[in-house]
Amino acid sequence: MIMTDKKTDIVKILDELALKIVMVEPGDLSVVGELLELVEKINSLIDSGEQPLLVGMMATIHDLLEKIIMGELEDDGKSYEGLGQGVSLCQQAVRSGGDEEIADKFSRILESLGCDPGFTVSSPDSGEEQKEKEGGSGGEDFSFLQDLDLLGSFIGEAFEHLETIEVNVLELEQHPGDLDLINNIFRPFHTIKGVSGFLNLKTVNVLAHSTENLLDDVRNGELAMNRGVIDVVLAVGDYLRTMIQNVSEVMAKGVEAHQEFDISDFLARIKGVREGGPSSGADEDQGRVVEVEEAAAVKVASVSGGQQLAIEPTIKVRVDKLDNLVNAVGELVIMQAMVRQNPMVLSLSDPKLNKDFSQLTRITTDLQKTAMTMRMVPIRQTFQKMTRLVRDLSRKTGKKVNLVMKGEETEIDRNMVDSIYDPLLHMIRNSIDHGVQLPAEREKAGKSETGTVLLSAYQKGGNIVIEIKDDGQGVNTTRIRDKALERGLITVEDSLGEQEINNLIFLPGFSTAEEVTDVSGRGVGMDVVKKGVDKLQGKVDLYSVPGEGCQFLMRLPLTLAIIDGIVVRVGSERYIIPTIAIRESMRPQPDQYKTVQDRGETLLVRDRLIPLVRLGRVFGVSARFEEVHEGIVVIIENEGALRALLVDELLGKQEVVIKSIGEYLKGVQGLAGGTILADGRVGLIIDVAGLFMVSEQGSLE
Repeated sequence: MIMTDKKTDIVKILDELALKIVMVEPGDLSVVGELLELVEKINSLIDSGEQPLLVGMMATIHDLLEKIIMGELEDDGKSYEGLGQGVSLCQQAVRSGGDEEIADKFSRILESLGCDPGFTVSSPDSGEEQKEKEGGSGGEDFSFLQDLDLLGSFIGEAFEHLETIEVNVLELEQHPGDLDLINNIFRPFHTIKGVSGFLNLKTVNVLAHSTENLLDDVRNGELAMNRGVIDVVLAVGDYLRTMIQNVSEVMAKGVEAHQEFDISDFLARIKGVREGGPSSGADEDQGRVVEVEEAAAVKVASVSGGQQLAIEPTIKVRVDKLDNLVNAVGELVIMQAMVRQNPMVLSLSDPKLNKDFSQLTRITTDLQKTAMTMRMVPIRQTFQKMTRLVRDLSRKTGKKVNLVMKGEETEIDRNMVDSIYDPLLHMIRNSIDHGVQLPAEREKAGKSETGTVLLSAYQKGGNIVIEIKDDGQGVNTTRIRDKALERGLITVEDSLGEQEINNLIFLPGFSTAEEVTDVSGRGVGMDVVKKGVDKLQGKVDLYSVPGEGCQFLMRLPLTLAIIDGIVVRVGSERYIIPTIAIRESMRPQPDQYKTVQDRGETLLVRDRLIPLVRLGRVFGVSARFEEVHEGIVVIIENEGALRALLVDELLGKQEVVIKSIGEYLKGVQGLAGGTILADGRVGLIIDVAGLFMVSEQGSLE
């Protein structure tokens, strides 16, 4: 018989199930989902060896509820009446232990519902095993494509759930006994299992269900949390992410994009861990520590008086709708400025009109700021992905590393979130592979055997600054210089500072690794960082102290929709130079202008010769001034190198809304986009990295 405490629990849940079935209204599928959860609770408490009849009946009721959800069984009073009678028989089975009369009555109920009356007593484990076999055999029937809205919501939420799972699993690795963390992992798997079952995503459902059972064993104290459990859950999460990504591709491209996924190996691993077999990983914990800290300024904590911070209500909005809103607000700001600068309006001296325009300007400015903040999201999710990366790299390299994260609440334009992932990945990989030493080497250097990588984010001026800092051996500047000389990237005559030499690692194909590994050494990676940051209109620098460590500083604009820049004039054209790239501006003296053989025009600024670039010549525009000392020079910086940009006039600082320059000008090097200025004229936004490339090509001609 069932143990007394479990029997009591089963009776209580059956009573609740019977009451809900009586109260359910046809068409309310949300209640059907609640009924399924109650059935699953009962199934988790039943001993299949001692109560085979109850096991079989509950498994059948579970199938009937799924049929109602899938539309295979009528969602009407008759079906719920039959289910109620079935639950009543289950209550009798708990009390009596089961007999043939109850089984016969249950078969007649099935017959009355139009289902197969041949009811047999079976174990849910055997049924689950059959499901798992089907799940690994590629039996998808694409019925999940019938409700694309629901499917789209499932895909988005599933990815969020998988991120939550990974973060909590990695934290659980440090706190194995934390029941809240275990529940935080269990619930997302339960949700993925439930919705995937509803959508008839069989393989996803089976794998999620099997993992949920594993976690349930941990929750109930039947299985200890160890490395085996953690490794399996992380691996399942990765595979589920791949499977759901394929569902997204099928949704977008059609059934021809569908891939078959074999989950049999995962099911075997899960079974091995549950049974404590060789894949359980118990007592094998050699791990390294992953330490996640938050700066006090951004840490979510209780406020004074013991009251908890309130959770603000939120709604989900499609990204394209949000982007359309931001674009429309940008157009509104431009049009408001154009109307304000209209000569007819400027000629009017009506005090009320001026007051109304001032009020309109304030409102449109506030509206623009609000619209932009709606597109801002905390950088936390991107940072937390790095925790898994550090864990995996530590194991591959045999190094012990603490990852310390600060400023996770710092907000960034959501359109930049995906774009910064690759640069972050490569910089952290570089810090661990090239920077942090092996434990024995660190001890010889007088350091603790565990290295630290600091990942932080903060706002500075109009930019987001992301900092990656390690306490490793630093960058070997001499080796970088030798490698650059060997490849002809620099010459012996070049007088480069230490930082400029270090920043050569961002050039394509540059690598100082002495051997190729599965982590690095193929000459790819840091150039990806540079290209990714350039694409975001940002900049990245490397600073290093030999023997103490190195630091990457990545500066990015707050948003990709608005840029802070200096408006300059060349001839009749206006250009916007991003403020982030500007070092200084000046009117040069005649004696500062120099011409150097084979290097063209230069300007001597603070004892340093800086190549001169005439912006008018770059874009084929006739400048007003030909003599350098008559114009204005803007010193711009890229990768530690400087250029003196000659323009006719500085018109002032301005925030501008970036617009695409279209196909006609898309291939023009040195241009990043365009904007409409307050006077209604078009201004072109300078791509600093592209401008440097143009100037270098020009100097070679």
